[in-house]
Amino acid sequence: KKKKKKKKKMPRKPADTIQILRKRVTEVISRATAPSAEINSKSNDLVNSFQQVQKGLEKMEVLFPKFKLCEEDLRKESNLLEQDIHDEVFDDGNNLTHDDTIIGKKLDSINKTLEKIDSLVTEIHFPATEEKPDRRRDRRDPSSEDEAPEVSKDWMVLGLEENILVSPAMANLQLSYDVLDIRLKLCLLCFAIFPEKAVIKKRPLIYWWIAEGLVNRSKEKTAQEVGEGIFKELIEKGLIVPYYKNKKSPIVDFCTMHPWIRRMLISVAAGAEFFDFNDKGVIVDVYSKSRRACLVSGNQGFSDNNNNNTSSKEDELVTMFNVNAQYLSFKAELFLKLKKLVILQLGRWQNSARHHIEVENEEFLKDLWAQKHLKYLSLQGISRITALPSSIAQCINLEILDLRACHNLERLPSDISSLRKLTHLDVSECYLLESMPKGLEKLSSLQVLKGFVIGHPGKNPCKLGDVAYFKKLRKLSMHIASEASVAEGELQKLKEIENLSILTMSWGEVTLPGEKLSSNVGGGGGASSSSRKEDVQLTLTMKRLSFPPNLEKLDLRCFPHRMLPEQLRPSNLEKLKQLYIRGGPLESLVFSEQNNKKWEVEILLLKYLNNLKIGGSKLQEDFPHLIYFEKVRCNYEKNVEWNKEADEGWDALTSQLLNK
Repeated sequence: KKKKKKKKKMPRKPADTIQILRKRVTEVISRATAPSAEINSKSNDLVNSFQQVQKGLEKMEVLFPKFKLCEEDLRKESNLLEQDIHDEVFDDGNNLTHDDTIIGKKLDSINKTLEKIDSLVTEIHFPATEEKPDRRRDRRDPSSEDEAPEVSKDWMVLGLEENILVSPAMANLQLSYDVLDIRLKLCLLCFAIFPEKAVIKKRPLIYWWIAEGLVNRSKEKTAQEVGEGIFKELIEKGLIVPYYKNKKSPIVDFCTMHPWIRRMLISVAAGAEFFDFNDKGVIVDVYSKSRRACLVSGNQGFSDNNNNNTSSKEDELVTMFNVNAQYLSFKAELFLKLKKLVILQLGRWQNSARHHIEVENEEFLKDLWAQKHLKYLSLQGISRITALPSSIAQCINLEILDLRACHNLERLPSDISSLRKLTHLDVSECYLLESMPKGLEKLSSLQVLKGFVIGHPGKNPCKLGDVAYFKKLRKLSMHIASEASVAEGELQKLKEIENLSILTMSWGEVTLPGEKLSSNVGGGGGASSSSRKEDVQLTLTMKRLSFPPNLEKLDLRCFPHRMLPEQLRPSNLEKLKQLYIRGGPLESLVFSEQNNKKWEVEILLLKYLNNLKIGGSKLQEDFPHLIYFEKVRCNYEKNVEWNKEADEGWDALTSQLLNK
C-alpha cells in the first residue's frame, strides 16, 4: 500500500499558523474520544498530552502577533510544529489507541518544538538586563568591579532608562499587563514600590491586598486564601518569580521580580498615580498626587525634622508603606491628621530577619486612637517598642495586627478584646511577652493567632483552654512557657477548634496541678531528679493533648518525646499533609497501628533531632505519599533534601540516607 505523499505547505507567518494548528489538535482529540474509538489508558494519556499542546498553542496565539524580534526563528519552529501536528499518523484512529511508539515519538517531537518556541518567546519577552562584559578591559583589572555602580549611574544620565521604558520589548510587557483583569492589575501594581532585586515576603503583600479591599473572601475561601490564589496566578503568568529558601522545596513564601517587569510597573503606577515616583522612576516620600505614601531612607516627608507642611493632601492618605526607612521618627500629631488611613505598614516586609528598623520613641502609637478606618497595622521587627498603648483599642475597624519579632515588646493592652473585627494577630517571636491578656478569647473573629503564650498562672492570663472560643481559627502557633501551669482538661480543648488547619507548638517545662512527679516515664535509672522531673512534666503535657480533626499542617518544636505518642498516629491525623518536627529527644518515627494505617503526609521536615535515626525504606513504607523530605542536623548525619519529582523517585532518597 503506497503511502500518500505529504503536500508541501508554503511557509506561513507564525501568527497565521497557530489558529490552523489549534483546529487540527481539536480534531485529533475528537477522533481519540469518538464513540467508535477504543477507550483505554493509552488513549486517555494521548488526550491529556494533546490538551497540554492545545494550552501551549493558546499561549502562543496571544503572544505571537506582537513579536517582530526573532521572527525568522519563530517562523522556522512554527513550520516544523505544523508539519508534526499535520502528520498523517494522527488520521488513523487505530494508531491513536494502539501504536503508542509512533505516537509517542511524534508527541516528543511536538513538545520539543513547543519548548524551543517557548524559549524564544521568553527571550523576547524578558530580555537580559545584565551588562555585557567589556572585552577590551583586562579581566585582571581590580577596578572593574568597583566601577560597576558608576557605570550604572552613567547609563541613567545618558537617558538609557527612559529609552528602555519606550522600547518595543517594554511595549510587549505592557501587553501582558493589559490583558489582566482589574483585580490582578491592582495587586500587581503594589510590587512597583519594591527595590530592584528585592526578595519580597508573600504574607505582608496579601495583608495589604486584604486591607485595601483588592481581595475579599468568597463562599468557599477566606480572603487570605483568595490572596494566596492571586499570588500563585501572578507566578504562573510569569509576572513575579518564585523565590525558594531551599532549592527543592515546593513551598513558595517569597518572590522576586524581573527588572523589566518592575520598570513596566513603575511606568504604569506613575501614570495611574498609584504611587509617587520622580522622573527617573524612583519612589519618593514627598507625595503630591497619590493617596499612597512610601517611607524611604531618610524619611523626609513625615519626619519630625521636617518642619514644612508635607502636603495639603495629608488627610486623604489611605496607605503608608515603609519601603526602606530604618530609623522612624514622625512629626508631632501626624497620626491625628491622617484620619483616612487604612494601611499602616511600618514594619519589615523583607525576607531577612537582619533587616533592622527602630523607632526614636513610641509616642506616635498613642495617637493611633484617631484611626477609625485603619484595617492593617504592621510593626513587624521594629525595635524599642515595649508596649502597645490601650488607645489601640479605639481602632474599631482593625482587622490585621502584625507585631511579629518586636523583641522589646513586654505586654499587650488588656482592652485588646475591644478589637472585635480582628481576624489576624501575630505576636510570634516577641520573646519578652510572658502571657496573653485575659479577654483575648472575646476576639471571636480571629482566623490567625500566632505567638499565643501559656504563661505564669498568677497573672490571670488568657489560658490554653480559652482557645476553644476561637471557632473561626484556621492557624494557631503557641508556646507553653517554662513557668506555665496547665489545668486538667485544658489540653483537650484544641480538638474543639474544628476549622483549625495549621498548628505550631513549642514546649518548655510544664507543671500539671496535683501531678506527682515520681513516675519513671522517659527517664533511665541513672538520670538526675531534675531530668526525670522534666521528662514527666513534658510527657504529661502530650498525654492530655488532642489534635483538631481537620489539621493539615503540624509543626512541633522542642518536641518532648523520645517516641511518637498515641496522639501522633496516622489514624488520629488523617488529613495531615505537612509534618515538621524541630528539636527535642525524638529517637524514632516508628509506630504501630493495628489497622496498618499509613501517613497521608506529603511534606516531612526533621531538624535538630540529635537522637533520630531514619532509613529510606522505612520512610517509604510509613510515608508513601511523600513528595518532599528535608533532614537537617539529625543524629550527626549528613543533611538531606529530597524532592520526589526533581530527584527521580525513592531510590535517590534511599541512596542519600545511606550515604551518611
